[in-house]
Amino acid sequence: MAEPQAKSSSRAPRNNRATAVHLRLRKEIVSGLFPQGSALAEPTLAEHFHTSRAPVREALIALEREGLVSFEKTGRTKVRTIAAKDLREIMEARAALESMAARLANLNWTVADTAFVAKNIEDQEKAGSFAELSRLDIDLHHYVVSRSGNLRLLQLWEPLRWQYEAYLVEIFKRQSTGDYRPETETVLAHRKLLQALSSGTPAEAAQVMMDHVLFNINWAD
Repeated sequence: MAEPQAKSSSRAPRNNRATAVHLRLRKEIVSGLFPQGSALAEPTLAEHFHTSRAPVREALIALEREGLVSFEKTGRTKVRTIAAKDLREIMEARAALESMAARLANLNWTVADTAFVAKNIEDQEKAGSFAELSRLDIDLHHYVVSRSGNLRLLQLWEPLRWQYEAYLVEIFKRQSTGDYRPETETVLAHRKLLQALSSGTPAEAAQVMMDHVLFNINWAD
């Protein structure tokens, strides 16, 4: 079963070139190529993407709406720095939305869904970097929210996805101390979640998802 695809946001750039820049720059921000606080000068980005400044400007506006970019009073544009308070609020909002999504997804769950998520978890075990692990982690959660069948819930969740994914690599780095291995713990948590989604009750799926999302709140500070 192919992963359900969300409709394009009405806030996304309409120009094809601007859309391409928007998607590429968003990917580079969430992967850490442009770290938090990085300057995003239009002329430099235009050269980077081999385009004019107009598509870059439109892409930056879209990214500001997604919470990944900030426009300063000085006229400079930067990758938004997500403070501990921001991260806590993002995770609390995700917990509320995703626990409901898991409840609904449990009612819709199929053998094909189990196979899709199991393959994602298998890929997490093979991830070669925290950036790849982060992407697979969020892709799994996107799949579950999509399987809820509630389009409005998905539309509320999507902006949180990009803000959280941009910070998840940093969380994994913080967790990777002592005997704690975030890649191992993430896989174990997702296996437990898959069990609840595939063979648990809706209430169990909701609770496992709630606990899983809120676990990372301990690493917000």
